[in-house]
Amino acid sequence: MEGEEPPDADSLQHLHLQAWALLKNGMGGLDWAGLPYVTEHLGLQDVSALIDALQTIKTYQKPETNPET
Repeated sequence: MEGEEPPDADSLQHLHLQAWALLKNGMGGLDWAGLPYVTEHLGLQDVSALIDALQTIKTYQKPETNPET
């Protein structure tokens, strides 16, 4: 997938991104104490899947966009 645009997020992925936005603490980490409130607010029941998604979001690195010469 390197060099391509990422696929459109489905509705569950949008909820995971919203959870990330609500939990981020501004220093590159997450405020895990808010997890129960965020899951309740967004109606997320699979907390394990949410935690996996948050880890994926945190470790994502945009591919380099250097054009080949």
